[in-house]
Amino acid sequence: MNYKEMTALDLPWIKLKNKSVLVTGANGMIASALVDCILQCNESLGLGVTVYALCRNREKGEKRFTEWLSNPAFRLMVQDVIDPLPEGIEFDYMIHAASSAYPGAMNNTPVDIMKANFLGTLNMLEYCRLHPQCRFLFVSSSEVYGENFEGIPIFTEDMPGTVHFSRFRACYPESKRASETLAQSFKKQYGTDVVVVRPAFIYGKDIIDTNTRADVYFLRQVLNHEDIVMYSEGSQIRSYCYVKDCISGMLFALLKGESGEVYNIGDMNNAVTLREYAEKLAQKGGVKVIVDLTTKPQNTVFLKTTQLVLDTQKLQGLGWKVQYDLDAGIDDMLA
Repeated sequence: MNYKEMTALDLPWIKLKNKSVLVTGANGMIASALVDCILQCNESLGLGVTVYALCRNREKGEKRFTEWLSNPAFRLMVQDVIDPLPEGIEFDYMIHAASSAYPGAMNNTPVDIMKANFLGTLNMLEYCRLHPQCRFLFVSSSEVYGENFEGIPIFTEDMPGTVHFSRFRACYPESKRASETLAQSFKKQYGTDVVVVRPAFIYGKDIIDTNTRADVYFLRQVLNHEDIVMYSEGSQIRSYCYVKDCISGMLFALLKGESGEVYNIGDMNNAVTLREYAEKLAQKGGVKVIVDLTTKPQNTVFLKTTQLVLDTQKLQGLGWKVQYDLDAGIDDMLA
């Protein structure tokens, strides 16, 4: 995917000049796209940046970043985020995006999710505490706003949200909430330079085989030229945001955001139902949507929030704006 268009954004790219950037969870859709983006812009702008892509699986990492393996600006790091980072590397920026954010993992390994989210974040923050030149960007989630019992039409960053913390499904949002608090605590106690982003429902082409999220499942069916099968009416409303807009928002927060601040990333104008998203994807993929209410997946607990739309005016105040509406985003993804 081409990200060199990002060089035209109103960003202080000079801040990356001769810097080292660590991206954790690099095999994930958002993080891997960010790695590609920074490296492509590095080539176009001659920044001299070095990107370290940290992931747990070497085989998947080498497959995902094949085009960069021989590039001197790229380093593949294979380890768990819970383990200490190797000594001798001075990172100037750290984008902590390592997390399992799909229903299958939440249902099967909720303890692992909480350990990776909280202990992994603690480990990365400890590095930043000992290396105060490093700016820490924590990739949180829109799920921290919870289940929206009050029917809030749109969430701003100062809204606390409601999460059923006594249920195992809360393993993901609750550990993200705790990690945000941990990051802010490091800033308060140690002066660590932290910024937090909360992406909405991000869609894009880079998906791992085990991801069971609904929109990923739909995309997999379309790519296989199969009709999209929905096991619910799909009435839940979400802020859908294309991955390119997400990573540009992350870059605005990283390079222009104020220390200690939190920024929503989403598209307020693309707040549609899951069914509407599926219909749009099916139309462009040349398939149909079939609703089957009799064959629901067993032993899987999904997020029950009926409406989760993010207010992004705060990020827009930094100069960020959405470049891809739903039509353009799906077109670019399928292309």
